[in-house]
Amino acid sequence: MRASVAVMRRGLLFGLRAGAIPAGICAVLWAAIALSGLSGEPLESSFEKPSAGLVAVLGSLAVGAALGLVTGAVLAVAPPRMLGSAPARGLACFVVGATLSAGEVVVMDVSSQGGYGPVVLAVLAMPVVGAVTAARSRSIAAARLGDGAVAGRADAGTGAGPCPGTGTGTGTGTGTGTGSCSGSRSGP
Repeated sequence: MRASVAVMRRGLLFGLRAGAIPAGICAVLWAAIALSGLSGEPLESSFEKPSAGLVAVLGSLAVGAALGLVTGAVLAVAPPRMLGSAPARGLACFVVGATLSAGEVVVMDVSSQGGYGPVVLAVLAMPVVGAVTAARSRSIAAARLGDGAVAGRADAGTGAGPCPGTGTGTGTGTGTGTGSCSGSRSGP
């Protein structure tokens, strides 16, 4: 149970970071349009309205948080066999990430009031979000698999192993996390 909570927490942190990227871009655009509007020349942009900019920023953060939570939930309940298989885990997370990033398309459509540019960019970003989610699935799932089997590799290059005092890590290598009590380990 504790590992599932840790996976959900890692997923949420990933999602908030992923959502912060479009939210930051929208915030910068919103601020630039607001500052240029002070010159007295209207830009005819929907981001001129504070409510539209707020929807874009908060909506992007909400979509990112939802993406991270659902990714964490999928990895928390997935069978261990699927978690151990990088292609299966990556494919599942790609589908989750690409599907849930459709929420960003909705946010951009609402905030830009049907503007084509932001919506097209959000649609083009869907496979990118899926690929990034798939790539990060390894580190999100690491809390559940434990023992250095995934991204954590707590014993990588440190000489730590199943038997105290064995192993010859160099500090820069990445050990395999396996070995016997009588053998030594080294990183590539």
